[in-house]
Formats: sequence, structure tokens, C-alpha cells
Amino acid sequence: MTPPGPRGVLLALGDDADILRAIDTPGSGMRVVRRCADTAELLGAAMAGLGTLAVVGTDFDELDRSVLDRLNRAGVTGLLLAPNGDRKHWESAGWPVESTAAPAAAVCARLQLIARGHTSSPGPRPDAPTTATPAAAAASTTTASAPPAGAVAAADLWEEFDAAPTPALPPSFSPQPEAVSPAGAPATAHARATVAGDTELGGLVVVWGPHGAPGRTTVAAALASGLAGDTILIDADIEAPSLTQLLGLPEDSSALATAARLASRGRLDAETLDRILIPVSEGRRLLTGLGRPGRWRELPPAAMPEVWAHCRRAAAWTVVDVAGGQIDDAVDDFTLEPGRGAVTADLLRSADVVVIVGAGDPIGVRRLLQLMDDLDGDLRPNGRVEVVVNRVRASAAGPSPQRAVREALARFGDLEDVVVLPDDAQTADRCLMEGRSVLEAAPGSPLGRALAELVDRVDPRSGASARAGHTGRGVRLRRLTSRLRTQRRPKATSERVAAAPSAGPTGAVSSPAVGAPTPAPPPPPEEGPVAAPGTVAARSAIAAVDPQAPLARPAPDGSARRRSGRHRA
Repeated sequence: MTPPGPRGVLLALGDDADILRAIDTPGSGMRVVRRCADTAELLGAAMAGLGTLAVVGTDFDELDRSVLDRLNRAGVTGLLLAPNGDRKHWESAGWPVESTAAPAAAVCARLQLIARGHTSSPGPRPDAPTTATPAAAAASTTTASAPPAGAVAAADLWEEFDAAPTPALPPSFSPQPEAVSPAGAPATAHARATVAGDTELGGLVVVWGPHGAPGRTTVAAALASGLAGDTILIDADIEAPSLTQLLGLPEDSSALATAARLASRGRLDAETLDRILIPVSEGRRLLTGLGRPGRWRELPPAAMPEVWAHCRRAAAWTVVDVAGGQIDDAVDDFTLEPGRGAVTADLLRSADVVVIVGAGDPIGVRRLLQLMDDLDGDLRPNGRVEVVVNRVRASAAGPSPQRAVREALARFGDLEDVVVLPDDAQTADRCLMEGRSVLEAAPGSPLGRALAELVDRVDPRSGASARAGHTGRGVRLRRLTSRLRTQRRPKATSERVAAAPSAGPTGAVSSPAVGAPTPAPPPPPEEGPVAAPGTVAARSAIAAVDPQAPLARPAPDGSARRRSGRHRA
């Protein structure tokens, strides 16, 4: 077998003359095979297998983490060159980072270290000596048959590569340790994001389930409002995001897509994340999702672990609402891009708790069982799994709906420990109209108490059930007090109506009610020596003086009014 030649190096830099000469130095074991002009040429050369090492500048033609991820899938690794101010942002990308101010010899030395770590020493050469002594090499050469001339040249290059001393590094050079997994292989993106963080990460809860709108968003909002400590709620549903509408917030630009773009270029930090988070309530913030399903490519799987890691550093709990249904995370053979379900698959593998929500009707239970059967192999969650059945009602599951659902899941899916949520449409609609979660608007309702039990299962320290029970007792006490007041109010009102005279349509006072006391009659008019103008004597006197003067006619009912002592209205 012909020993391999020097490793091919792809250069993606602006000014690469010095680095090119350092890599092509005889005895380095490396050779520049392509000087790329843009990312398309870089990816094309990598997928064509022209080289296995690359030196890429962070300012090179829209470089981001998705490009590095596709290079890794093509079997290419290498070194990133970044300015000193940006090195910290790119350290979690998975590739070693070197300063752009480093000498070409230091870059070549770092690339040699990467090449030695990329192939297990002494490499894939089958004729490599078992010892590094020159005597052993000479012995093996004399006992073996003479190889072809090309093989001898390649072997000489490998011998020069192994025997070449590492160039002296300048005092300012301080290489960063590369994150590796326990097996020695390069760590995954999620593991790199976890290793890069200096602070303790909070819990990660993923709400998932089958198709059919079983209530994943309602459950996710309730978990975010019930868990203890600060929480960040993320709408990562790439099919039908709806957390913005559920919480009554204005639909603005996607904060999740903004965070993904910043993380792809190494620009996401705690201060930037805090600016794009939307406050929902005290201690609750939201990272809004995509506006349309067609924008799922704006969430590159290579950058999303960095977003989750920053959220987990900023809050005690991070609740992520993802799209339901089967997950397709297969990598395209032509473009080496992962499928649209790659982000959800990575979340399921790295989540601390996975809440799977299904509907409480025969169709929903069947879909839930099918989804649970498919959770094998790579998609099986590493964390704890909580199964929730929502909208359980007698009209769809029989006279004893909760028992029927539990028996069906235990018989056909071997699921014994299940959380059952009742069908409380009135409470859910009221919370939707108010733009609040169920545990905020109606914690004492039947649905609120069931969701509080789910919160306590996820985090027993939250004490959501105790708060919901206290709130429920207070609500019941207020309802009882209001009912007692309502029962007393009609009697007092009737007494006040009977005591006060009512006004007619013209504003006149009507006659008193039957049984009411009769008011005292007014006093009779006083009789004096002067005759009133309406008496008979007064009229006679006026007629004697002026026969033509008009005389006032007496009131026809004056005598009756005086006799009865009452005035008509």
C-alpha cells in the first residue's frame, strides 16, 4: 500500500503569502492545495476531498458556524484566524483560534499540532515503524522490499514531518485548549457550548408532542410562569409559532432569528441577549419565534447550541416550545446541510426534561403512542420524560375519562406515570383573551391545579401546587361571600322600594302603596274679618262699585277640598 503524501491545506485568507510559504516549507508534512476566493469555493474543495486541513479567517466572505459545520461534515478541520478582540467570540465554534497578528511560523506550528491530533500517531501509514529510533527505521527498511519511487518520496515527507521540531512560539502566543469529548474525538456543538461557559447552566425543558395542536404552547407558557426562579420562554416552533399571540404581545421581528445570526458570527453575549428578550411578567422573558414556517433555515443547527447555552446562563430555567410530529434531521448528501428537524433533535438529546403533550381523544392517544414508539436510537432523550395528556373529557373518552386514558396508555404503551389535564375550555379561553398563562390568570381552576402538579413534577422546589391550592381556596371563599351578598340584596331592596314613593312618567309622585300610613291633612284656612276675594260678600261689593268688572269664579271643588282636607295632584 502506498503511504499517504503530505496533507492538503485549504487557505481562505485575505493576505496569505507568508502563511503559504511557511506551510509549503520542505519537511512540514503539509502542502497548500487551494487558495479559495469565497466560501463556495472553500466548501466545494472540501467536499471534493482536495484537503483535510484549512486555515480560515473569521472575516472571510460571510463565514459563520454553519460553514464550519459543513466543513466538519466533509472531513475538514483546521485553524481560525481572528483579531485579538474577536478571539473570545469564536472560541466556542469548535475550531482552534489563533490571532491574526501571530507570525506565520506560529500558525504553521499550530496547524502541525492539529494535523498530528487529527490522525493517530504514527498515522494511517501501514509501514510506519513501531519505534521512533533511527535503528528501528533502518532495520525495517532493509528487511522490506524496495517500494516505488512515489512511495519513497511520500515516506520521506512523513519522516520529515514526524522528525521536524516544532517551531519556537513567540512569547505572546497562548494557544487555547481544544474542547474534546471523553473518547478523544472533537466535542459536539452542545458540549462545546457547555464547556465554554464559566457559570452554572440552568435547567432546559423542551415541550414536544405529536401533530394536531394538543396544547403544547399552553403547557409551555404555564411551565415558564410556574417554575421557580427566572425563566426564559423560547418559541422554537418552526411550523406554527404562536407564543406571541398567546401572551398578547405585538408581533415584531423574530428575536430567535436575531440571536441565531449573532451566534453564527460569534457576536452573541449576555448583554445582547438581554436586549432582545421581551419581558412578559416579573422574572419571565420571551424569545419570540419565526413569523413564517418557510424561515426555518434562519436557525442553523450549528449556531443554536450557543443560543441555548446563553439562555441557560441567564435564567434558572429555559422552556423551549418546539414543533410537533416526527423529526427529520437527515443530512443532505449534496449540500451537507442538516434537515429542518435538526434543531429539535439536538434539543431532545440535550434537554434536562422533555414534556411530551398529547390530546385526550382516541386520535390523540393513538398519535401519542406512535410518537413514543419512535423514540429509539439517536432521538431518544437523555433527560427525564414527562408524558402529558391534555383536554381529557367524558364526551371523547367515556364516563370515566381519566381512568380510560390511563388504562389505554398503560396497556398499549407501557406508560404508567402520566399527567392528565382536564378539558377546561372556559378557563383557557379567558386566559387567551387576557393574554396570560393559566397559572397567572386562573391558578385555582381545575386546569390550573393540574398544570401546577406538572410544574412540581418538573421542579419539586417550585411549590406551584401549594400556591394554586391557596389561590383556589381564596377564589372559592370570594365566590361564597358574593353568593351570600346576592341572596341578601333582594330583600333589602324591596323594603327600600316600598318605603319610598315612586315617580310617574311625568315626574309626579304616585299614590302611596297599599298598607302605607296615610299622611296628616293640611290645616284648614284661617277665617279673618277681611273677606277673601272669592267669597259671596266680596263679589257683591265689587258689583255695586263697578257693575262691568269681571268676577272670579270659585273653584268647583273648593268646598269638597276643604271638607276632605286633601289636595289633588
